[in-house]
Amino acid sequence: MTHNKNQMLIGLAMFGAAGLNFKSWMDPEVKLSEYPDISIDIQAAQLAEKGKFQFMFFGDFPGIKASDNSDMQTMGLDPLLIASIVGNHTSRIGMGITRATSWSNPYELARQFKTLDALTKGRVAWNAVTGANGVSAHAHGVNLSPSFDRYGKAYEFTEAVQSLWASWGEEVLKLNHQTKEFADYDQVKTVAIKGKHVQLTGTLPIPPSQQGQPVIFHSGGSENSIAYAGKYANVFIGEVWTIEQGQAMRQALRQAAIDNGRNPDEITFIAGLMPLLGDSKKAALERHATFIDGQTFLQRIAHIGYVLGTEFTPADIERPIATEILDAVQVTPYSDPRLENVIKVAREGWTLREIVYHSVIDYHPTAVGTAKDIADHMTDWFQAGAADGFWVMPDVYAVDLPRFVDEVVPILQERGVFHKDYEGETLRDHLGVPYQYGLRQEA
Repeated sequence: MTHNKNQMLIGLAMFGAAGLNFKSWMDPEVKLSEYPDISIDIQAAQLAEKGKFQFMFFGDFPGIKASDNSDMQTMGLDPLLIASIVGNHTSRIGMGITRATSWSNPYELARQFKTLDALTKGRVAWNAVTGANGVSAHAHGVNLSPSFDRYGKAYEFTEAVQSLWASWGEEVLKLNHQTKEFADYDQVKTVAIKGKHVQLTGTLPIPPSQQGQPVIFHSGGSENSIAYAGKYANVFIGEVWTIEQGQAMRQALRQAAIDNGRNPDEITFIAGLMPLLGDSKKAALERHATFIDGQTFLQRIAHIGYVLGTEFTPADIERPIATEILDAVQVTPYSDPRLENVIKVAREGWTLREIVYHSVIDYHPTAVGTAKDIADHMTDWFQAGAADGFWVMPDVYAVDLPRFVDEVVPILQERGVFHKDYEGETLRDHLGVPYQYGLRQEA
């Protein structure tokens, strides 16, 4: 465990496109002439490694087709195969790869992830999710179960995978030329699982990596999700839009770890961040605006009006939202979780158009402005205990990621809130989580 808990973690979102904006392919700097183009993923990974990011996070959306002809298809490719290529072109950065328990086979998944972990010398994590998209489920020939049932299977599935990962004993490999003994196969165990959801019998003859076995990531936010993470995960990827929401999520995760007899420092909460970086806030917004088409713009105006309980007219677009509208809003536990962020940005005096360009109702919060503005956002959240780190989602890898690495990262390093170099070799080293091989041993 080498990571300094007084320093944040940073990961890069990877979704099989030219950036995290669906229109990223149209940026003049991308020069996309074919699809797929694995060089985009390799170059982004190498940039992230240059910036000393601890990990990359590969999402997965199997069976999902883009609905807008101007959008680049995201993660139509298999992220595990992308990661295997990226891993061969990097040497230190970790890779968290998504696979759903609802439609995967536990033996196949265990074999694939342990293979990649062994070949990359301990740099792999499984982002273990249940899968909550009906389209993806149907593409795999299964029906989507209710959350309680999905997580019931996820518990059995995860324990089966971790048991398989440990079926090759840690002292099996001998490589003894004198005795002509390659391995002591008596130490390779057969795993037998007979659960409600998972049944299998077999061995997985793959030695441990330098970190033992892959790390477990989990992404979600429901009560069932947090409970699962408290038992198995070392990294939780969540969606929060305010410091207060981040603090509550992080504390809930730490308590879930304690409830499962774990040290709460073994689980880290990673918040999403969409950095809109420019020479000024105005310049950053103008750049981001180029990726928001007319239809999306109008949809977002309508949604902002909906969460604020009002309806905007074309005359409202170029002026700030009236104070009386903002003052009348009641934030309740049932409100859109992005509502407080909408109000915060609106109270800064931006026009409705500019509020849309802040992406206040996007999947994750934005940090807008200069490198210092972005660093301030990250520092404030980290020091407030709202996140242990961030997974960043730049609009365009070729343009926005180099600026983040060259301008934002040095500020964080100078402040002492982000490391200057990798302290270890494995993903567990980068995260500061203990070595594990097989099921976690109860204290």
